[in-house]
Amino acid sequence: MQGSLPRLGFMSALGGISTAAILASVNAGAQSVEAGKADILSASLFLVALVLFIKTQHYILIVTTAESESIVHRLRVRILDAVRQSELISLDEIGRAEIIAAVTEDTATLTQAANLLAFMVQGTVLIFFVALYVAYLSFIAFVLSVIIIGAASALYHSGNQDRIDGAREAANWERRFFARMSDVLDGFKEIRLNNPRSEELIASVRDVSRQAANVKIHTQGESLRQLVISQSAMYLLLGVIVFIVPAFSSSVSGGSITKNAMAVLFVVGACYGVMQTVAMLAAADAAAQRMEQLEERLRSTIISPAGGTQAARPGFSAIELRNVVFHYPDKPAGPGFQVGPLNFTLKSGDLVFVTGGNGSGKSTFLKVLAGLCAPTSGEIALDGMTIDDAATEDYRSLMTAIFSDYHLFHRLFGIAAPARAEVDALLRKLELEHKTTIIDGVFNTLDLSGGERKRLALLVGLLEKRPVLLLDEWAANQDPHYRRRFYQEILPELNGSGLTIVVVTHDENYLDDPKLSARKLRMDEGRFV
Repeated sequence: MQGSLPRLGFMSALGGISTAAILASVNAGAQSVEAGKADILSASLFLVALVLFIKTQHYILIVTTAESESIVHRLRVRILDAVRQSELISLDEIGRAEIIAAVTEDTATLTQAANLLAFMVQGTVLIFFVALYVAYLSFIAFVLSVIIIGAASALYHSGNQDRIDGAREAANWERRFFARMSDVLDGFKEIRLNNPRSEELIASVRDVSRQAANVKIHTQGESLRQLVISQSAMYLLLGVIVFIVPAFSSSVSGGSITKNAMAVLFVVGACYGVMQTVAMLAAADAAAQRMEQLEERLRSTIISPAGGTQAARPGFSAIELRNVVFHYPDKPAGPGFQVGPLNFTLKSGDLVFVTGGNGSGKSTFLKVLAGLCAPTSGEIALDGMTIDDAATEDYRSLMTAIFSDYHLFHRLFGIAAPARAEVDALLRKLELEHKTTIIDGVFNTLDLSGGERKRLALLVGLLEKRPVLLLDEWAANQDPHYRRRFYQEILPELNGSGLTIVVVTHDENYLDDPKLSARKLRMDEGRFV
């Protein structure tokens, strides 16, 4: 933080005063030159005002940049902090596009408004002092100036609500565009394999982008039209002072008219800037409201606040799912999918395989077991104690999970620096010793095949040293050699070391291996059969 808000306001006001002083000193100096005199006082005032102007502008630019970026930093971190503590289903309902738009587009709008705010204060001060100067030169010119500038300002701001509504509609279309952009990036393989899908998707992208552009064109066009009218009113004021004021006041001299005209020219830019800033502040207010609403939605979903450096729970005896039902929220297209009722017991040291067809509810069962999806009804018990909201974070600390849509981080976030020998041993076990390594907690490369990245995710999971390992179709991307090794060597070894493992899989042909002392469950239509 480079300075306080009151100090910034003071410097902005000082900048406006220095600008008005430059005008007054130039006019006084010009009058002295016409009279054939040298005005040292006016020249001195001009130099002092100029130095003051330079100093205040330098301060304002630095401070507004620092302050605005500090505001953006805090807002971004607050939003993402709320995201990380939200619940999975609620986050899916909000959608990634809205969150991305908030931390990019809306924060950019706030930055622009913050940068302009100080100059608005400066312009307002300038207008006030120049108005006093015009009143001193000619009261009639002052009255006409107030009438014309007031009418222009009222005309410009009469459409403020329409512009705010237009900006809000444009923001909604921008969010739809972000969603289409995610479709293009996340569904790249699918659209490259299917030309009709690719064409229809890009047509949708084009339509959404055009709609957003049309709304912006209409909104900004109206704003610019009002701005042109207001600017024309400023030039009308200039004409009134030069051509009309002398007709109403015989005491007004040519020199006075020149000074008034110069004052109006000086203030036109300030008025123009103030009107633009007010419009920008309206857009910033709308952006701030959207971000506030998003943060409120995110915070309202938090049932167990994350925080601190909570260590993993060292162990457990049994986890029980008692008549657990989880129902995905209904959508306009129809009712959401339901899993359950489920009755399931996981004892420490178990190895459990869960099989079933696509859409049978296996992955959802794993998310419920991990504590990522709170049961709609029924309960989860840990060592006989029901897991409530307050105990959810402690319960989750038992789990390491690699889901089918896992994300591999570039460094070992939240994991204490592992011993070099342990990392090397795991890399050899996973046949990755010649592919990548970890240096100061950072992977030297993640440029690996899909199966190798899954193995690297497993390495990270094992380094977490949590008692329960959940694997969702982990072997699906492995080559036949490593898939066989996974079932015949890796799983028995991990389970033999005391790790409790639940594996969702389609590889039923491996599950009868005598080395696997495992429980086998099958799911169909959201239930164990």
